[in-house]
Amino acid sequence: MSEDGGCLLYQSKGAFKSLWNLYSIYDDRIELEFKLFFTTIVIRRTDFVSIDIFRPPVIRTSWGALKLDFADLFTHVGITRNCGYFKEIRFTPEDPYAFKEAVSKWAH
Repeated sequence: MSEDGGCLLYQSKGAFKSLWNLYSIYDDRIELEFKLFFTTIVIRRTDFVSIDIFRPPVIRTSWGALKLDFADLFTHVGITRNCGYFKEIRFTPEDPYAFKEAVSKWAH
């Protein structure tokens, strides 16, 4: 499921709120495990646009966002990318603020 190579910079372990998905940041990509569909979404640095944190309840949201877990019920992260059918992906890492900080460092 995950690609070979790359140094792991940060990893969010699976928990109930993330539906036991694993979210990882490598030096060359972000990997978002999506167990419900038995796949891993890979976001390369060239595809990454932005990251933000959203708090529940999510009343006004992007209709085109793909939610990988219980993102509507918990504070979660939203990543925008410039490719793929779903440009915005929302998910709930263990610590959304730490994940956002790690991605921000990775992106620059």
